[in-house]
Amino acid sequence: MKKVFVFGIDGAFPEYFFGDWLDELPNIKKLVENGGYAKMNSTIPPLSVTAWTSICTGKPPADTGIFEYLYRKNYSYNDFNIVTSNNLKEKFVWEILSEEGKKSAICYLLLTWPIRPFNGWMISDSLFGTSKDPSKNIFPQMLKEEFEKNFGEVPPLDIINFRNLTKEQAIDEIRKLEEKHLEVMKYLLKNKEWEFFFGLSGMSDRMNHTFWRYMDKEHRKYEPGSKFENALKDYYKFVDKKLGEMLNLLDKDTTVIVMSDHGITRMHTRVNLTDWLIKKNYMILKEPLKEKCEFRADMVDWKKTKVFAMGAYEGQIFINLKGREPEGIVDEKEYSSLVEELEKNLKEITGDDGKILDTKIFKKKEYFKGKCENIAPDLIVYFDDLHYGCNTSLIGNETLWSPNTARGSDDACHSRQGIFIINNGKIRGNLGEVETLDITPTILNEFGVKIPEDIKGKIIK
Repeated sequence: MKKVFVFGIDGAFPEYFFGDWLDELPNIKKLVENGGYAKMNSTIPPLSVTAWTSICTGKPPADTGIFEYLYRKNYSYNDFNIVTSNNLKEKFVWEILSEEGKKSAICYLLLTWPIRPFNGWMISDSLFGTSKDPSKNIFPQMLKEEFEKNFGEVPPLDIINFRNLTKEQAIDEIRKLEEKHLEVMKYLLKNKEWEFFFGLSGMSDRMNHTFWRYMDKEHRKYEPGSKFENALKDYYKFVDKKLGEMLNLLDKDTTVIVMSDHGITRMHTRVNLTDWLIKKNYMILKEPLKEKCEFRADMVDWKKTKVFAMGAYEGQIFINLKGREPEGIVDEKEYSSLVEELEKNLKEITGDDGKILDTKIFKKKEYFKGKCENIAPDLIVYFDDLHYGCNTSLIGNETLWSPNTARGSDDACHSRQGIFIINNGKIRGNLGEVETLDITPTILNEFGVKIPEDIKGKIIK
C-alpha cells in the first residue's frame, strides 16, 4: 500500500535551512542528502492561509478566492468575515484521494473548518475559537474522546495573545503547544490507518515573528550578544528532533515531503499605507483626524474616495469601482489609468532613511486570472520586496513609517520563497525552484491518481 507523508513547517526559510543551519538539523539534512530539494515560490500574496490553500488544491488564489484571512461580503467596506472552508469551492488533495478510496490523516491545516467529511481523520484549524462547538473541530467526532483520554484535551491551534507575552514566556508557551501538536500527530501515525498524512507545524510562524531580529545581523534592530540570539535556531532543532521521531514511525518506502508555505525575512518598519492614501487624496475622511487611532470604514466619505487598502505585510489595494463597490465612484474607463498612476506613485515612496525601496507591484489584470478574479485586490504591493511591511489599520501616524499596526509590531515579514524537500527514491539533488501549485499534482502522481484537468501545477520530477 503506497503511503505519502507530508510535514509542513510554516515559514521555514531556505537561506538557513539549506545553508548555515543544515548541519544542526540532522533529520532535515538526511532528507536533503538522500532526496531532492528546492526553493518553493509562494503565492501572491505569501500569506499562510493563501499559500497552504494553493498547496493543498493545486489552484492559484484567483481560483481559490483566498487572498487574505478576511473576505469582504458583497464588496462591503466594513462587513469583513474570517475565511473558512465555506469560502473554498475547490477540492483539497485529500478529498480527491478520498474519491479514489485512499484514507488520509490531516492535522492543523489551515482553512479546514468547517470540516468537509472525507475518508480519514482530521484535526481542523478552528481550535482557536472560530467554531462555537468544539466537537466539530475533530473528524470523526469519536476521535475527540480518544484524544481527551490520551492527552487530556485536544490541543488548540494557536496562542492568541503571543505578542503580549514576555520573550521567555513566548519561548516556553510556543514550544509546549507545538510539542502537544506533534505528539498528537505521532499518535495518529502509530494508531490510525492512513495512506496520506499531512501535518502542519504552525507555531514556527510565531517564533519567526517574535525572534527574527535577534539572529539576523542585517536587521536594523539586531542586538549583538542577545540571550535570544539562538532562540529561533534552537526551536527549529527541537522541531527537527520531533520530525525524526515521526520519520522513525514510517514504512521505509513511504514518500516523504517536507515543505513550507513561504519564507521569512527581516522587516525594518512599515509604510503607513492608509495614511498615504489620505495624504494623496485617494481616500477622503468625513472629519480631519485629531489623533492616532484605529481605522474604521465609517470614518470615510466613500462618495469622494477612490482607493482603500488592507494588509499588514503586503498591501492589498482596492479601487472604489462604480458598479462593484456599494458607493463606487471610479468609472471602468478610468480604472487602468488610475492603476498606472498608483503604481508610479507607490514606487516613489522611499524608506524612512530616504533611500529608494525595491518595491514590487502586482496588478490584478496581469497576475490574477481565474474563477474568483472578481474579488482579487486591484493591486498588491510589496514595499522593498517585503523588507518593509504595511500598516493599514492604525492611522494618524506622525510620519509615513512606523512599526505598528493596530495589533502590534513584528520584526519579520513573510518572504516569497519557502522550502521543499522530497524523498521518494527517484528524485535527487537541487531542483532549483518549484511552485506551490506543483505539490498537489506531485502527491496525486505518487498514488497513480489521475490529475484533474483544472489543476494548474505540474508534477515535480
